[in-house]
Formats: sequence, structure tokens, C-alpha cells
Amino acid sequence: MSSVTQRIKEIKQPYGGYIKPNEFEKIQFEDNNELAEENIHSSLVGLAVDYMTRYIMGAPIEEAFKISLLGSNIINDSKYAHKLIHNINGLDNKSIYNACKLVGYDVCFRAGPMAYKDVKTIEANDETISNIRIMVDRSTKFFEKYGPIIKDGFTFEGGYTKIIDSGDGDFLTYDTLWDFKVSSSAPKSQHTLQLLVYYLMGKNSIHNEFDNIEKLGIFNPRLNCVFLKKINEISNDVIETVSKEVIGYNSKNKKMVSSDELTVADVMRELQCTRYMVMKYYSEKGLPLKKVNNKYYITKAELYEWIIEIEEERKRQEKITIITLIISIVVCVIIFGVLLLKVF
Repeated sequence: MSSVTQRIKEIKQPYGGYIKPNEFEKIQFEDNNELAEENIHSSLVGLAVDYMTRYIMGAPIEEAFKISLLGSNIINDSKYAHKLIHNINGLDNKSIYNACKLVGYDVCFRAGPMAYKDVKTIEANDETISNIRIMVDRSTKFFEKYGPIIKDGFTFEGGYTKIIDSGDGDFLTYDTLWDFKVSSSAPKSQHTLQLLVYYLMGKNSIHNEFDNIEKLGIFNPRLNCVFLKKINEISNDVIETVSKEVIGYNSKNKKMVSSDELTVADVMRELQCTRYMVMKYYSEKGLPLKKVNNKYYITKAELYEWIIEIEEERKRQEKITIITLIISIVVCVIIFGVLLLKVF
């Protein structure tokens, strides 16, 4: 099984792509800002711009950085991740610096723990921080024109298949599915195919908002440019081919395979633990496995909701421990004080 982006890399598209990038309408914005050279990977810059835009546009910060937090949970480093998120309070240098570190956890969720590199080594310099601030500002201006946002950071529950079992989109406005790119070049055929796959999976998902989508859009805050394509201009042949051969829907555009169910073996890989521990989590910690024909299953969404609940419970227990310790210290001080009074 693959993510959307992994699947698209496997596909050999016809010449020019299923949807040719030059068929998108190009709309250029202008400002007086110039971007400098950056010192961290462009993927980290892109994620920081994306999540900081969601946060500045009003999303709760833990929702905006949800994938980062899930990634930190996978490698049991949520304490440091929450320390970073508590130091993000706007578009000041310190906030953007911490955001660049925090998005380093995304790879754990998207590609697995083996791809992770210590986020403490991510040191965005002043030029990189300034670039991110400019691009977030451009993004907010973009949404003032094309918004409001009705959904962001969405997944495709009900729309996954045995071929594609993960993937998350960027933004929905009322009639447009948007993807954010921060590359220094115009969209490529991989990017336009990614948008079409998101749209088709969205239409097959549980999210009714996709019923109103009429356009596919890419916004690149680095280029300060919008690229737009009307869906009714895409041929039925292309839609049917992508639905069947790329995603895995049948010819009637229905799912061939039930979506995002994980087996116990999948859960073992996700949690990096033994089968014994998975079943112990099931019996003692409320892991919501479902038994079908003597086999256990759980959806990816249910698994990560459970991970978040476990992490929140751990934090509650930490608070109780700290409070109990403080009370014990106070009681000891009082007793010691009383004893001293009796002595003197």
C-alpha cells in the first residue's frame, strides 16, 4: 500500500501528463518582497509555511500541526514536540524557528520512524525565517481573495483503497480544492495528477464538502502565483483511467477494496511493538480493534485518535504526579516547621 505521493511516483503518465500543467490558468500576484537563500530542506520550509498559514488563519495550533504531533507520538518524543508548539505564538522569529523544528516530525507519520532525523538539528537561519514569514503573509492575502477556508488538513476516510491507504490534502474553499507548493518552479504533471487523485478520493470519501468542488487549484507562495483548472474541462476518459489504474476504483468509480483498515501486523509496524503489546493495548488500554472472522482490524484514523488519547492521558497523569509531589513537599515543610516550633 502507498500514500498518494508515493503512488504517483510509481505512475508513468502519458506525454505531458494526464492533466497538462500548461492547461491551468496562471494568475500572478505582485509584491516588493524578494526571497533569500534558505539553509534547511525545502520540504521543511513548505510544511512550515503550510501549517503556520493554517494557524494564522485561525486553526487551533494543535490542529494546524496535527501531523507533526502524530509523528512525535510515533517515536515517543511528544514531550519535546509540545515544548516546541507552546513556543509558537505568531510570526515572530522564535515562533517560526520552533515551527521549523516541529515539522521535522512529519516524516515519522508520512514515511515511518526509519526516515526520521533529530529535529534538534534543524536550525533555520534569519533568511529562512524571513522567507517563511513573507510566504505566510502572501498565503493569508491569497485567502483574503479566494477564501474562506472551509476545510484544511483533511484526509480521505472512506475513499482509500488497497492501492492508496494514506494521504492528506491542504485546503478546501467553497468550490476549489487547493494544494500548496513552495517549489521554485511551475507545477509539474505529478502535481496536477496529485490534485486530481485528491479530488476523486474526496468524492468517494465521507466528506460532503467535495460535492461542491468545481475547480482544482495550486497556490505557490514562493512564486506568489495561482494555477487554476475547471474540473469539467477534464475528459471522462482521464477521470476513469486515473480512478481505475492509479487509485484502484472500478469502472463505475466505486471502491474496489474497503479503505484504510489496518491488520494487527500493520499496527505492530505503526507502533513499533510486538503482537503481545498490541493485544495488551487492546485488552487494557482501550485500543479499538474490531474482530472479523477471527482477525482484528482498525482504521488508521482510529489508531491515531487512540494514540492522541493515550498521550493526553499520560499528560494528565504527569500533572497529577507533579501536584501530588508538591502537596507532599508542602506537608513535609509544615510538619518540619511544627517540629521546629516544639523544639524551640
